[in-house]
Amino acid sequence: MVSAGAYRGMTEDGEGEPRRVVITGLGAVTAAGSTLSDYWSAICDGRVCTLPLNAFDAPRRAAAGQVPDDWQGAAGAPDWLLARMDRASQLALDAAIQAQTDARIVFNEQNAFAVGAVTGTAHPSGGEGFAALGSGLSGASVGLNIAGPVFTVAMGGASGLASAVLATQLIRSGIIRAAIAIGAEAPLRPDVWSAYDSAGLLDGSDDPTAYRPFDANRQGMILGEGAAALMLEDRQLATQRGVHIYAEVAGEALTSGPMGDGLAPTDVEIARRATGDALLSGEIAPADIDVIVTAGLGSKLGDERETDVIERAFGRRTLDMYATAVTPNVGYTVGASGALSAVSAALIVDQRKIPPHATFEEEDIACRLGIARRLYEDRIVGAATAAYGAHGQNAALILMPHRAETGDELPLLVN
Repeated sequence: MVSAGAYRGMTEDGEGEPRRVVITGLGAVTAAGSTLSDYWSAICDGRVCTLPLNAFDAPRRAAAGQVPDDWQGAAGAPDWLLARMDRASQLALDAAIQAQTDARIVFNEQNAFAVGAVTGTAHPSGGEGFAALGSGLSGASVGLNIAGPVFTVAMGGASGLASAVLATQLIRSGIIRAAIAIGAEAPLRPDVWSAYDSAGLLDGSDDPTAYRPFDANRQGMILGEGAAALMLEDRQLATQRGVHIYAEVAGEALTSGPMGDGLAPTDVEIARRATGDALLSGEIAPADIDVIVTAGLGSKLGDERETDVIERAFGRRTLDMYATAVTPNVGYTVGASGALSAVSAALIVDQRKIPPHATFEEEDIACRLGIARRLYEDRIVGAATAAYGAHGQNAALILMPHRAETGDELPLLVN
């Protein structure tokens, strides 16, 4: 078992050495509701939040993960800003504000240049909204007074998790001290829905409970919209501020390979390399991982490939690990999915709760994983998650519990 601070075998103050990165804030807007609490409650309860599609008139009946109609948009954002943002950007800004508020950090003229934002999305704006604040999702930086590096990555289903990987690496390098990593997607529009439907990736019914990744009777995915955000900080900064730390980022990696047949993951060994490199970068052994939050795509071949990736990365450990998926609860949110998985992994590490796979019924012999069928509470050493794009992009993240160390600043006690 590794100890906190030994994930990379380095100190955070050594000249030229990577800094340690922790998660201090989380946010989510999903079909489960407009807050992180809504999302986590639905996941832990195993509650399916998808409903019959009503965002537009689809050519056939279908289910979808739709943000509730009473969602009011990003709290406190001025009308002029919202008017220039498409739906995905507004979801991203809301999640980012939640994460910033959760982390109890304020950006101002003194620190704005030490903070960045990386947003992942798979399907840029379809034309609505002002271009500069649409597909670029740069509204998250405008709305939060961030003056450091801000950019968007488009890596298909790996986009949201890739944003967390890249934000972490910016902090490790010393370029910035903190960053918001966001995954956001608003795919419930005719062009995107039709593309997935024509590719045969969508479930063939409007039954919300029919989305069953890794289940022997799975029929495909249910699309969902939403956003998730993580506030990442230099560990030294976070401990000095005395804020709650959900988890430490012990390892992270990106890989890419051939497009193949367009079903993610496209190349099992290259996808496995992402998880392997993430473990290696933090000097983490497979035995130190207790939980894996799967991508849970729900296609027959895609789930078999993901199972193969997990088996190659963790070997005999595979069936001894808890495996769960959040896609059955809120739908496959494409560019936001990896960020939602990362948020889930951070909460799993922090609260020592493993949410169930909400719709799992019958094991597929080709997808043998330690699927959590109910909510478990257990000691957690480490959690892993990975995300895959249909064009060969892969991202992986390893999270470990954060433990106070000698020299850390202690928060003031309030009576």
